[in-house]
Amino acid sequence: MRIEGKRAYEYARLGKELPRELEKRLVKVANLELIEWYDQHSFPAPLDEASEEEKSFEQKILKRKLQYKTLEETTKSVQTDGPACKLRMTVSGGFYVRSLCYDLGLKLDSGAYMAELARTRQGDFRLEDSVPWEELVEGGAWEDKVVRVLKGEASGNKDQKTEKKDEKADPKSDGEES
Repeated sequence: MRIEGKRAYEYARLGKELPRELEKRLVKVANLELIEWYDQHSFPAPLDEASEEEKSFEQKILKRKLQYKTLEETTKSVQTDGPACKLRMTVSGGFYVRSLCYDLGLKLDSGAYMAELARTRQGDFRLEDSVPWEELVEGGAWEDKVVRVLKGEASGNKDQKTEKKDEKADPKSDGEES
C-alpha cells in the first residue's frame, strides 16, 4: 500500500509518522491453523535492539507505555522460556503476516515477533513446483519443469484450476499461503 508514492512500511522503517491514516483494506483469511505450540523455544531473537526514538514512536502510536527487554536479556541462552507457536495460513493479497504477529503480541501483552516465514504458494506458483537453485546454476534439466509450470501442467496445478473458480468471487484473492 502506498501513501504519497512511498510504501507504508518504508515510513515505519524510517520511524516516521504516516502523512495520513491507512485506509482499511478487505483481506481474506481462508485458513489459519495452529501447527505447534511451545512453552520453551529456540527461535532466534532479534539481532538489533530498537532505538529509544523507535520505542517512543511505537508507544505514541499505541497510546500506551510498553516495557522492553534489553538485547542482553533476549539473547542470554539458546533456549528461551515463554510461549511461541507455528502457524499455517492461506490468505489473500494485501495480508501482512508480520502485522498479524505484532498484533497478537500486543493483545497478549508480549513482545511478539516473526522468527521465520516460508511462502509455499504465490498465485499459481507453488513451492513444490519450484526449481532448486543448484539445478539452475549447474545447468540441470530445469527448462522442462519451468515450461510445465508456466503451462499449468505442474504437480499441484490441476487442483488449483478448481480453486481459482472459487476465488473469482473475491478478485483481491491470490491464494497466497504462508
